[in-house]
Amino acid sequence: MLERSKQAKNQLESQVCFVMVEGVGRVTPCFRCLGIALIHRAAAGLRFQDAIARRSPSQRVRRAPALTAHAASVRVFVPVGSGGCAPTQYPHPGTGPPSLGVAPAGSGGRERRMLLPLLLLPLLSEGQAAVLRMGLRGTPLGEVSPAFLSLTLDASLARDPRYVALLSNPKLRALATALSPGFLRFGGTETDFLIFDPNKDSTSEERIIWELQAQQEACGSRPAFAAVERLLLAQWPSQEKLILAEHSWKKHKNTTITRNTLDILYSFANCSGFHLIFGLNALLRKDGLQWDSSNAQALLDYCASQRYNISWELGNEPNSFRKKSGVYIDGFQLGQDFIRLRHLLSNYTLYRHTKLYGPDVGQPRKHTQRLLRSFLKSGGKVIDSVTWHHYYVNGRSATREDFLSPKVLDTFATAVHEVLEIVDGTVPNKKVWLGETSSAYGGGAPRLSNTYIAGFMWLDKLGLSARQGIDVVMRQVFFGAGTYHLVDANFEPLPDYWLSLLYKKLVGTKVLQVGLTGADERKLRVYLHCTNPLHPKYREGDVTLFALNLYNVTQHLQLPNHLSSKHVDQYLLLPHGKANILSRSIELNGRVLQMVDDKTLPELTEKSLGPGSILGLPAFSYSFYVIKNTKAIACI
Repeated sequence: MLERSKQAKNQLESQVCFVMVEGVGRVTPCFRCLGIALIHRAAAGLRFQDAIARRSPSQRVRRAPALTAHAASVRVFVPVGSGGCAPTQYPHPGTGPPSLGVAPAGSGGRERRMLLPLLLLPLLSEGQAAVLRMGLRGTPLGEVSPAFLSLTLDASLARDPRYVALLSNPKLRALATALSPGFLRFGGTETDFLIFDPNKDSTSEERIIWELQAQQEACGSRPAFAAVERLLLAQWPSQEKLILAEHSWKKHKNTTITRNTLDILYSFANCSGFHLIFGLNALLRKDGLQWDSSNAQALLDYCASQRYNISWELGNEPNSFRKKSGVYIDGFQLGQDFIRLRHLLSNYTLYRHTKLYGPDVGQPRKHTQRLLRSFLKSGGKVIDSVTWHHYYVNGRSATREDFLSPKVLDTFATAVHEVLEIVDGTVPNKKVWLGETSSAYGGGAPRLSNTYIAGFMWLDKLGLSARQGIDVVMRQVFFGAGTYHLVDANFEPLPDYWLSLLYKKLVGTKVLQVGLTGADERKLRVYLHCTNPLHPKYREGDVTLFALNLYNVTQHLQLPNHLSSKHVDQYLLLPHGKANILSRSIELNGRVLQMVDDKTLPELTEKSLGPGSILGLPAFSYSFYVIKNTKAIACI
């Protein structure tokens, strides 16, 4: 019988909206409702098999306490229509509780007497839902930039400048535009090996695309470029191998970029709704010490002549300069170099008040902490935000377990604390940005960083960053070499792209306090923001909860009592296909997310949950929930 009850539980994932028990009151919905629901079906004269057959697989299970002997009746609220619930009643005429197998009136009593203990006894062991605690009154915990989730393009895309022409692809631009507004940082290791030559001829691919653009609207499509694009895409895999090999060997060569390289890059950012941040080469040195700004000046001359509205950085991960090039620059000298760059920018009317960010240091290990502290003391006053980089693991050795480990995820909070402590001690109140970040360094972890499982690191990083006071998070990379990209080499969006899109649409800038009781908060991780006020379906005062379940079983979240009457919109993201959490395809509320055509994204359709609903989160999954009509004072 126990085996039979397990089968029933597996098939009947849900049956009801919630349950009311007379003598107990409104109970918290539960997995035990499987038993209650089948009791109700039995009372209606249905056979056990009929009850199973009528179960809707898309409905969720709710938790509830056990029925007691004092209960006079059970009111089962079943789903009806679109997101609604309607009550039905099962009066049990016996004196004992249903779990004792008391037969209801009518025929089929023997079958139902067997059914009651069969279903209820093994289900009584289910735990309660974790109860959420939300800080909705007073002031928000914090507030982040409207461009909080921003993007990067790695400078390695220009290792052979021909491939920069791929940025003209209309599908790629449509995907980028959907994630706007934001910053687009062009930087990375290759930044310090790019030389601008205003007099050199562009590659034929760059020249063709720019001539086509000159003949059409600035942000129009380029159908005539399709043949050249196909050739570039066919050659890209070998170019990607070269880029990753050079990164692994730490053997880098200087590359010359031209005016058209800058033109195409700026056009991509501008036409997609992003503000370009360009990283200048910091390894050009006079006598091995002072920064040589002459090449930067030539680049600034050209950009100013084209009226390109750009912000600037200088160098990438200066803590690794010695490994990359044999040149060592200490924090004090780097600060002086930034002061020199700020002075250079002040010579241009267009860039006199432009933003300057840095120093883009790597993980805050001891050496890097010393460099950052020294830099901020020397040149911190001339930068607008402090930038640093973070990756959880080495892409060459990362495992599936790393991506699901609360211990690994928690290392990020420690790193944030260390950086904020240095900033507060040197340049208090200066904004701090994650200037480059993803799951695994070295281009990502193959078959992990580009799959559903990477979403745990990404969503948790977004939640923790906002909660701890990071103002902007720049995702490495939007498109390019490696496996940590949001869009692959075939211009197909990967799971982290869709996760980023939902975040941008649903999550606002105001950060709220949230916690829970009844589960391990390291394995059931929850974050709360005011809902994005620009979303057309929601109003001021609504809140967005997002949650990650690192348990290997389904977990349930219960709203605080004062929100039990609220409607909730669920946006549950699950992997699609046999690869499960290693899938490169993702479902939203059971529907596979994919482009409608090269310029059209799908609708992100919510699933409405009625009042009193428990938020079910399957094993190893993540989801967003918009709690409507909350009227949170912190959001108004």
